[in-house]
Amino acid sequence: MKQRLPREDLWIARWTRALGSARLSSLRHGPGHDCAVLAPPSRKLDLVLKTDSVVEGVHFLRSTPAPLAGRKALARALSDLAAAGATPTAALITAGCPDKKAASRLQSMYRGMARAARKWKVAIVGGETVRTRQLFLSVSLLGTVPSGRSPHRGGARPGHLLFVTGTLGGSWPRKHLTFTPRLREGQWLSGKKIPSAMMDLSDGLGADLPRLARMSRVGFRLLSKKVPRVPGANIRQAIRRGEDYELLFAVPPAKAAQLRKTWPFPTRLTEIGVCLPVGGGFQADGLSLQGYDHLR
Repeated sequence: MKQRLPREDLWIARWTRALGSARLSSLRHGPGHDCAVLAPPSRKLDLVLKTDSVVEGVHFLRSTPAPLAGRKALARALSDLAAAGATPTAALITAGCPDKKAASRLQSMYRGMARAARKWKVAIVGGETVRTRQLFLSVSLLGTVPSGRSPHRGGARPGHLLFVTGTLGGSWPRKHLTFTPRLREGQWLSGKKIPSAMMDLSDGLGADLPRLARMSRVGFRLLSKKVPRVPGANIRQAIRRGEDYELLFAVPPAKAAQLRKTWPFPTRLTEIGVCLPVGGGFQADGLSLQGYDHLR
C-alpha cells in the first residue's frame, strides 16, 4: 500500500521544487535533513551571518506579486551582507503559513526567491515551516569576507566624510521589491579598506545615519541639498522613507580622493556630510531626523 505524505511535506516539496538542488561544494547535508551541514571555510575568511524577514501587511501587501515578495525576502538580507563587504554563500528559509490559500501563494514566493538565489549565487540549503496568523518568510543568510576586512558601524571619527550610493526616497510603490543589493560595491569598498564605518539604508537615512553616529560616538552635519533623490521625491521623503537599500558609509579624508578617482561602478556615489565631535550633535539643516520604526 502506497503511503501518503503529510500535507505539510507535500507543500514543502512544492515550494522547494523551484530551488533545484543546492549547488555548493562545501555542502555536506542540505534540504530534507534536520540541519544543513557545511564544511568550514578557509582560515583566511570570516563568517558573516544575517537573519531578516518579510511579513505580509508590513513589507509587502496581499496585492503584491508573490514572486516579487519572495525576491525581496532574500534581497533584504543580501543588502546587509553588502554593508559587511561579504560574499553570500548559503541561506535557510523559515516559512510562516496561515492556510491553504497562503500555501499556494508561498509556492510563487519561492519561485521569485529561487530566481534571486540563482542571480546572486546563493544556495538555499534548508529551512522550517510553521503555522502562523500572517504570511511571512524569514531568511537566515551565511556569507564570507576576507579576515579582518568587514567594516562595521562603529569606526567613524570626527572629520570623516559621509557618502551614499544611489538615490533615496523612491522605495514605494515598486523599488522596494526590485532593488539591487549593492553587493559588488560593498565588496569593493571593503576590499580597498576605504570605509571606516558602513551600513545599509533600510529604515531611512533619518533613522540609520543617527544609528551609525551613535555606534561610532560622533555627531554629524548632513548637507540636505546634497542628498541624492529619486526624481519626484522631496527631501523629507529622501530622509524619512525607508527601504532604499543603498549603502551609507564614512570615509577618512585621506581616502576620499582615492574613492572618487577609482570608483568603478555606474552606481551613483554622493558625499552628503561630515562626522563631527560627539558634542556637535546631529545637524541636518533643521530637518527632522526620523525614519521607519517597527514599533511606532
